[in-house]
Amino acid sequence: ALCLQAAVVAVIAVFFYFLRPGKGSTYLVDFYCLRPPNRFVWTHLSQPHSSMKNGYSEQSIQFMDKVMEISGLGDKTFLPDGAPFSPECPFDFHMAGARVETETALNVSIQHVLDRTGLKPHHIDGLIVNCSAFNPTPSLSAAVVNHFKFKSSIRTFNLSGMGCAASVIAVDLAMEMLANNKNMRIMIAGTENILMNLYNGNQRSMLITNCIFRLGGVALLLSNHPADRRRAKYRLTHMVRTHLGGVDEAYNAVIQKEDDEGKVGVKIGKELMKVAGMALKVNITRLGPKVLPISEQLIFAGNFVARKVFGMSLKPYVPDFTTAFEHFCIHPGGKAVIEEVSKQLKLRPEQSLPMLVPFERYGNTSSSSTWYAWSYVETFQGVKKGDRVWQLAFGSGFKCCSAVWVALRKNDEKHDAWMDVESY
Repeated sequence: ALCLQAAVVAVIAVFFYFLRPGKGSTYLVDFYCLRPPNRFVWTHLSQPHSSMKNGYSEQSIQFMDKVMEISGLGDKTFLPDGAPFSPECPFDFHMAGARVETETALNVSIQHVLDRTGLKPHHIDGLIVNCSAFNPTPSLSAAVVNHFKFKSSIRTFNLSGMGCAASVIAVDLAMEMLANNKNMRIMIAGTENILMNLYNGNQRSMLITNCIFRLGGVALLLSNHPADRRRAKYRLTHMVRTHLGGVDEAYNAVIQKEDDEGKVGVKIGKELMKVAGMALKVNITRLGPKVLPISEQLIFAGNFVARKVFGMSLKPYVPDFTTAFEHFCIHPGGKAVIEEVSKQLKLRPEQSLPMLVPFERYGNTSSSSTWYAWSYVETFQGVKKGDRVWQLAFGSGFKCCSAVWVALRKNDEKHDAWMDVESY
């Protein structure tokens, strides 16, 4: 009888251990990448920039066509209704159209996450919305609250101007909220507005965004709720953020401004690759000790001492991060960025595919790009329990952000974003 009582007590203890109030850990329950409808497909071969007059000079049209040709972008990306495919679609955009574009991307993505998780709007305790270059009043987070009729106690945040790193920054904010609140579920949603940010001037450094940015969006659910722990896909283990805004060159590398004719656009400077390399170096220097095996850390330390203490003329040793991670979900900002990052991190060709293929299929979707890369990994490469995932994003300012996740179960579903793609 005594043994039976002890067994019952043990079972109850285990039961309450798994149901104890969650606090401290950040679990990724699920995420969804927007797959826009086919009517939004744009093919630049049949509708090249040469068909779009809209005040462009002949030199600007040729420049955009050339960028499209060499960018690595595929021929079937997505643009919203009203994008200027032809002279019949002039640059005459209104707030109403921009709201429809952005709110639809956010709301559709969030609804998919609610459906996939079986949750209702009243189950959501926090909401973080990010859209870098379109920030109406009331805020986009308020528009989402209004659409889903979220409860009045929901804690909302609206991130703007954070660039392509905004989604990982939102994860960091959610992590801090979950660390200080029990039994909490936070919805994160992000997109970038295309219509209000197309540039119709002739400054080349500001025309690049027209060529590579495309319609996309993501929603994800983070939680520390005990009911979500056992069904969660991943757990966040590390977060490292780097901000080089104190360096003028880095701050001005990607900046929204007016050109000489007063037309607003986003300037991408020639120094971008240099700045991105600087930010990456600072970020991985802080990340390395947290994730690299001791053998890699010793080689790195030995190389540093040999160069700095003994004055030996050795190349700086770049640690092999393939020893720390099984999967790399790195921001696919463009072909040049992808190739440079792959080279610096010594990635194998198959490890670079989650950057190259999403960029070819969806273009640069800003803050949701790393999630398209992640959906590619789950769909075509598969994630095993215990696998480590490195989510790395770059953003204007200039920012570099790393999030490290560990898989809590096997994740190999075929995401909607890739349903019309047989294999890559």
